[in-house]
Amino acid sequence: MDSSTRRRRRAATIVAAGIGASLLLTGCGFDMQTLQAYTPAHGVSIDVTAGENSRQLKVRNLLIVADDQGEGILSASIVSPVDDELVRVEGAAHTMDNQVGSPLTVTGSPVELTANRLAVLTDPTAAFTVSSPDLQPGLTVDLKLTFASGLEASAIAPVMSAEDPVYGAVSAAPSAAASPTASPAASPSPSPTATPTP
Repeated sequence: MDSSTRRRRRAATIVAAGIGASLLLTGCGFDMQTLQAYTPAHGVSIDVTAGENSRQLKVRNLLIVADDQGEGILSASIVSPVDDELVRVEGAAHTMDNQVGSPLTVTGSPVELTANRLAVLTDPTAAFTVSSPDLQPGLTVDLKLTFASGLEASAIAPVMSAEDPVYGAVSAAPSAAASPTASPAASPSPSPTATPTP
């Protein structure tokens, strides 16, 4: 074989390797889908810088579970890098034409957040109930969560149906009106007396 044939083969091999390498590397970018954050849940996620070293307070799967009468509960999971407390929830429902509707009426008690421990706002029962004439499943709400440390987390969250089997087990905290009534006291029965053994 002469040297010109070898050079052509070598050049063809280099060109083919270059094309193959460029095809392989076109999928390696900084904006690949596999590098994008994805939450496999119906709700939204929020990260807020908290504490030292810019650690994140994380709110996951934030949503409202509501019925057709505009009554619902707040559902989310929260992890804080420092001890904190969720003290207030406020917001407004969106109407069918995606306009801001009536404000939410929110009732509930503050939720204590222990550093690096998961707090589930519906375990064992919902910490916050919400209502609004415009609150309807399938729409969205503006929500703002305020913490004792001064942090705030805001998002547009979905409203899920309370009839959805996924959310059927979630319930609101029992109210004072729904507490069981005292039953009449039964007449005391005589307690057995011990008999000494010989």
